[in-house]
Amino acid sequence: MAKRLTALDIAFLGLETQRTPVNVASLQILEIPAGYKGNFIRDLLGKLADLEPGPPFNLRLNRGNLMNMPHWQEDEHFDLSYHVRHSALPEPGDMNELLSLVSRLHSRVMDRERPLWEFHVIEGLQNNQFAIYMKMHHAAIDGMGGIALLEACYGESPDSPLRAPWQSGRERRQGYARHAFADTLTDMSRAVGSQLRMLPDLGKLLAGNGMKAMGLKPAEAPVPFTAPKSLFNGHISGARRFAVTTISLGRIKKLAKAAGATVNDIVLATCSGALRHYLEGKDALPEDTLVASVPVSIRQLNRSGNQITYVGAKLATDERRPLKRLEQIHQSTAQAKEEMAEVAPAAAMTFAVMAQGLVAVLNRFQMSGILPPPANVIISNVPGPRKALYLGGAKMLANYPLSVLVDGQALNITVVSYMDAVDFGLMACREVVPDVEHLATLIDDAFNELESAIEKDASRKERAAARKKKVRSKKKAATARKKAEPADAEPVDAEAPAQGEAQTSQA
Repeated sequence: MAKRLTALDIAFLGLETQRTPVNVASLQILEIPAGYKGNFIRDLLGKLADLEPGPPFNLRLNRGNLMNMPHWQEDEHFDLSYHVRHSALPEPGDMNELLSLVSRLHSRVMDRERPLWEFHVIEGLQNNQFAIYMKMHHAAIDGMGGIALLEACYGESPDSPLRAPWQSGRERRQGYARHAFADTLTDMSRAVGSQLRMLPDLGKLLAGNGMKAMGLKPAEAPVPFTAPKSLFNGHISGARRFAVTTISLGRIKKLAKAAGATVNDIVLATCSGALRHYLEGKDALPEDTLVASVPVSIRQLNRSGNQITYVGAKLATDERRPLKRLEQIHQSTAQAKEEMAEVAPAAAMTFAVMAQGLVAVLNRFQMSGILPPPANVIISNVPGPRKALYLGGAKMLANYPLSVLVDGQALNITVVSYMDAVDFGLMACREVVPDVEHLATLIDDAFNELESAIEKDASRKERAAARKKKVRSKKKAATARKKAEPADAEPVDAEAPAQGEAQTSQA
């Protein structure tokens, strides 16, 4: 059996070097059921070992030839024990030890002779908890695909039957066709037709970016490769460092409503504030605003692989005031959404492939410094499940995302929501951002700063509205009194005695 790769999947394969593993992953914290009799971790691993894999988890990469594009094909020597691994932290394990282990695991390039995924069960955490770290090559999955995978294998109650992630694709086996020569010709014909149909939209995107680059069109949404150089945009090593933090989704939604913004705008503004304070502390804040590359899902039904494009967003890090930063970010993301809404998904994906292809070439030959950065940082926000999820009776408490770094981009911030939490995963090059944990604390500080600014602004507007209402009420009352007075009434001298009082005095 075989499954074709999309052009963006192939671009992600081209991005990978020993210094830049192109892995995406999740780190889930789970709670062992209270009162469990026996060794839960050992029992879980035993049950998982009996669950057979289906596509895409039993597929390995076939690099193809002149007549066949690279594709996934069934691994005839699949070994589940190679992919499912057991680790233990020295008890009592804490989050720092867990994040250190996961940083090392995420730094490793996977063997392309095998299916490109790993599933690590990590025991030894405090408070009767354990962790699962699962990684896949980005050529095999995108962020929304990862969430779909999560929801497919986790149940919504402690009694839900155990289902392994690698089972999720078994029922879709009919979607994988043998890659014969005739199939290849048919695919090529369809691909050519599709490309011809989307050319006008692609031309529209390229022309629009060209006009913005020449200053002939407003550039609230920035053009790729026009970001200022920053601390985050030098050459990177292969070592990674991972940090996490969590913010209440309810608090974020409340701020978005109060500010007339989106949840994603609040996330970007929070990251912007943290990045500004971090760079200020190192006396390395560029005069021009940092630019974020923001992945946007264009996922369609019955399609797998990567279905995303990228838009640029100004982070307004050159603006000191949090509310002004949020306003400028909102304007930037709104323009980017409008531009992408005007073109077909195929054109948006092709635009992403072209940008990633250029990044891949620069990365491969370590030439990322010859052009301005395509963006200073990648910030991705992926909506996740709102209900509590369970694996074999163990409740998932948190779900931290881990993503990709490429040469010239030493920081990636990925955000996933779960229940009423928004979990931030900060992936950094250990050499360039050795104190990424500090940046994670600055995210908390920046959110509190933004929350305070929005609340003060809302309070000021309420007071102003109350004053206006009071003035209107007074005017309305005065008008009503004036209308109630007789039209022929004589004006009364307040200092003159009334007629009755004068008569009494004379008497």
